Amino acid sequence: MAKRIKGDVWSNLVLVATVLVYVVYIALAGYTLTHLPPIPSVVETENGTVLFTGGEVISGKVLMQKYGLFDYGSFWGFGGYYGTDFTALALKVINQTTDPPTIKVDGPAYSSITDSETSRWVVSNNYVKAYNTLYNELCNILYNNSSNYGLKPNLVSPNDLRNITAFILWGAMISLLGYTNGFPYIPQQTQPSVNVSLSTWIMVIVLLAVLVSMVSYVSLKILDHWRDPRISVPLPPPSASQRIGLIGVFFASVLAGIQGLLGYLAMHYYVDPEGILGLINFLPFNITRALHLNMAVVWIALTWIAFSIFALPYLGVPLSRKLSFAILGLTLFAGVGLLLGILLSYNELIPSPYWFIFGAQGRPNDADQGTFWLLLVALILLLASSLFFKASKSTAEPLRPLTRITAIGLLGSGIGAIFGSLPIIAPWPNFTEDQFFLWIMIHSFVEGFWPSIVIPVVLILLVVNNLVPPSLATMAASIDSASEILSGMIGTAHHYYFGGEPVFWMYLGASAAILEVVPILFLTYYAFLLWRRGEAKTEFQKTLVATTLISAIGGGFVGAIIGGASILNAPIINYYVHGLQFTMAHAHLAFPLVWGLTAILMWIAALYLSNGIKENELKTLRIMILIYAIGFILQGIDLWALGAVQLATVLRVGYWAAKGTLFYLQPILNLIVWLRIVGDIVAGFAATVIIIYTLKGVIKSYKIKI
Repeated sequence: MAKRIKGDVWSNLVLVATVLVYVVYIALAGYTLTHLPPIPSVVETENGTVLFTGGEVISGKVLMQKYGLFDYGSFWGFGGYYGTDFTALALKVINQTTDPPTIKVDGPAYSSITDSETSRWVVSNNYVKAYNTLYNELCNILYNNSSNYGLKPNLVSPNDLRNITAFILWGAMISLLGYTNGFPYIPQQTQPSVNVSLSTWIMVIVLLAVLVSMVSYVSLKILDHWRDPRISVPLPPPSASQRIGLIGVFFASVLAGIQGLLGYLAMHYYVDPEGILGLINFLPFNITRALHLNMAVVWIALTWIAFSIFALPYLGVPLSRKLSFAILGLTLFAGVGLLLGILLSYNELIPSPYWFIFGAQGRPNDADQGTFWLLLVALILLLASSLFFKASKSTAEPLRPLTRITAIGLLGSGIGAIFGSLPIIAPWPNFTEDQFFLWIMIHSFVEGFWPSIVIPVVLILLVVNNLVPPSLATMAASIDSASEILSGMIGTAHHYYFGGEPVFWMYLGASAAILEVVPILFLTYYAFLLWRRGEAKTEFQKTLVATTLISAIGGGFVGAIIGGASILNAPIINYYVHGLQFTMAHAHLAFPLVWGLTAILMWIAALYLSNGIKENELKTLRIMILIYAIGFILQGIDLWALGAVQLATVLRVGYWAAKGTLFYLQPILNLIVWLRIVGDIVAGFAATVIIIYTLKGVIKSYKIKI
């Protein structure tokens, strides 16, 4: 009974963290959404010429989303990594055509969620020349010669380009007015504000203060539980309803393979902007990138649902064949619908206003999913959460806290998906309010609640295979999940440094985001101790330990800490590298090696228990997992090299010069991009072998002769 109470206390810590982070965001939303960068009702020159209106700015933002341009280039550094940064391009144009670039704001200094267009701006007469020059440059990239820039031929109509020009020029003016803390950097035009430096120092102080105390506490707790009793739970062969989950594994592995091919195509556009085999006509760069990113989320989430169908009966929640098929069918419908929506929407095959709901929202930074599909994803996550909450009351006593933490993680992600679907029927008018909501969703998926889903599941596998004491697993899952939720969700604010949000977010984001380092360090430490203990005897035990270690070191320590939270999140560093290939390196290490490898481990576990993978095949799979990790590390090194050249360009010329087709076609950049093929081949080879074993395993587990 005492152990039960202690386990409940640990899992309640995760629940409290979940409630706290959403309360914080709801509380701070009121101030944030009434202090948005102003959208003027009209911008006119000193001699009375109307440059553009607030309605054109709002329409331009919506058109950027409709055409998928945020999956091509970026705005204030947010969006795609291949195309130009549109605001930096506008700042360059202003610098070349307007001297001095004066802007007089007549009216309120902020817009709000209820009042988008607020003030009247009067600008120097030369802004007419800046507007026309910017329009001509955009016309060249997005219409006249768009197929030379990795986009569909004649992508954006000249009429729509007028509104897009207004939106982009507005963004540059907002930067000049100081709403983005001096971003993007243009020598002798913009520079980081004092808050950027000060918040960085606070970040370092917070890390040192928390890290020492947390390391001491967790180290003592590990020693307390390290020699606690362990258990071994023999599992019977899966039932027919459990095997339905293997169908999901089959489709997840197929999608993983397609996702890899789309990644190759996306990188090919860097060296050959006109594409290959005529694919640019329906799979240009922006569509390829959007599908590549979203397919990763789909196959990993599909794996979780499929493995849940497989594992829940072992946790005391029997599922009928009808319910299992219904859950899997709904998940497949949501995943395929989400991907088809992006493909059809960006190819302009879904009319207004339905493209936003059933197609692609087109928001920056991977938030492409139509709102209908996001709400469906939220429903699936909440359904899975309810089943795991049920399991937390019926499974074996030592596993109850772990299943409860998984349920909380699914609940938190489901709530995040609802935030991401807002305002459901039409885009937000202000770019900053859009960013506010979409980053809550993205972090609820990745840095915030996904660890609370995956860590307990992996620990359950380790516990039932006699590798980790249940008490240690409960403590580790609770501390890591709670700290990931707090640091990952509050740390979402590190995406609010340069997006026009109130400046307090910079201090909050810097202080919280650096703490993402702490739970990742602990996970790496746990995995290393597990490996050093050397008690894995069976091939399956060795596979569990090896995959956990590779994931923790490659994805957690190298990808998330060295390539992410500890460096990129520091405001003064982020100011210069925001939106550069360093972030791509972080993503290509952390995402496949943390979420990808743990999903693959779920494939292997389900197939091993279903007799689809034999003992003698596990060693080969372990080797492939190591090669897979090496391939992505090689990709990361190549992307760091690209980022280094970009950074040098930013410092020497300005942010505008460090992105775009012409930048990547320079000989040194072209060579670096081609060298990435080494990592691509290594990772692709390993992934292919793993997928083949998985597909064969599913077929064998159904006793189909091949």
